[in-house]
Amino acid sequence: MNRLPQFLACAVLLFVSTSAPAGDLARGVRGKIAAGDLSTGIAQVEDYKRAKGVDAEYLDAIGWLARGAEMLRRPEIAERYVDELRREIPVENKDVLIPFGAKIEVTARLLAAREGRGAALRYLGDELVLAKDTALRSRISKNINLMSLEGREALPIGTADHLAAAPAPLASLKGKPVLLFFWANWCGDCKAQGESLARVWAKYRSQGLVMIAPTRYYGSVGEKDATPAEEKEQIAKVWKESYPGLEDVPVAIDADTMVRYGASATPTFALIDRKGIIRLYTPTRLSESELSRQIDRLLAE
Repeated sequence: MNRLPQFLACAVLLFVSTSAPAGDLARGVRGKIAAGDLSTGIAQVEDYKRAKGVDAEYLDAIGWLARGAEMLRRPEIAERYVDELRREIPVENKDVLIPFGAKIEVTARLLAAREGRGAALRYLGDELVLAKDTALRSRISKNINLMSLEGREALPIGTADHLAAAPAPLASLKGKPVLLFFWANWCGDCKAQGESLARVWAKYRSQGLVMIAPTRYYGSVGEKDATPAEEKEQIAKVWKESYPGLEDVPVAIDADTMVRYGASATPTFALIDRKGIIRLYTPTRLSESELSRQIDRLLAE
């Protein structure tokens, strides 16, 4: 089955809803592109470059321009900005990871449009091997998963570290539909999903639905660096306070799981059928009605 239409639709949703931090220039460019005004975004970055030159803020903004141009079906403009990012950020650099990731993401989309999904997946796989930063690896995996994860057997979840009871291994849950909710303790969009997710859980748990909520350590609490023990305490606090009704949902804490499932955008959802096959993968928020519809579909099978 061709996954590219869904991949592109999710890309648009991610563009307008991303919670990635951005400076004034990047925020302005994002706003213009979300409104379909690519020309004004280009003018903004050209003015900035003349005034301040090439810096991290500029590179972040042209990363958004590259993504926006590709989504607005202007591949020649997208390629131009990708080429500039290749020149300015030839290798992974922790100070400009967001535009570096944009270069990889847009290159893959351009390859998919020009040469097909296989070429894009090979390119992304090569980049994943080279990537070191956890967030970057998650972002690359997200793009791989958007093209290829649905219809495949569910990927394993690390369960060694967790809150309260350990989640059951996915292999042991065959025969039941499973909802995976990937989240971060600092994520506002995740917390905004909490009430509807609790209603979904209350409705479907008695019908056999299993839910697991994987997350990972990010190395900080608020603006301060944190040890895993300190961050685990914060994860437990946030889960208790911001997700009432989900107290008995197992929370796995595992960076490899978050990378494997491409949870660079939070929340991310994956829905697994009774045979252990992923039927839905979406790195965005989901409405209660859409999530319920997808679960109803699996329960009816």
